[in-house]
Amino acid sequence: MGWKVVFSLRSQQDLERIVRFIARDDPEAAERFGLTLINKAESLGDAPELGVVMAQRPGTRFFPVGVYLVIYRLDPSAATIRILRFWHGARGKRPLR
Repeated sequence: MGWKVVFSLRSQQDLERIVRFIARDDPEAAERFGLTLINKAESLGDAPELGVVMAQRPGTRFFPVGVYLVIYRLDPSAATIRILRFWHGARGKRPLR
């Protein structure tokens, strides 16, 4: 992994909410999907420019994992990727923070 991946507090809270929501119907599926989101986000360390740039927020990118978006920002000077949010695609506008 070339770049360091850091999860913001907000993204951690998003992940917890997603897993709790799915767990109401299927706890095992919730755990699997939570791990999938984490693994996909961490894979950005090897391909930091994988996502699409958000037009309304230059410097911020996103990529889909199922119906969710992993929203992140690059810090090239520190070779760090900050995961900002895990956002359900049906929630409407993408968050700007």
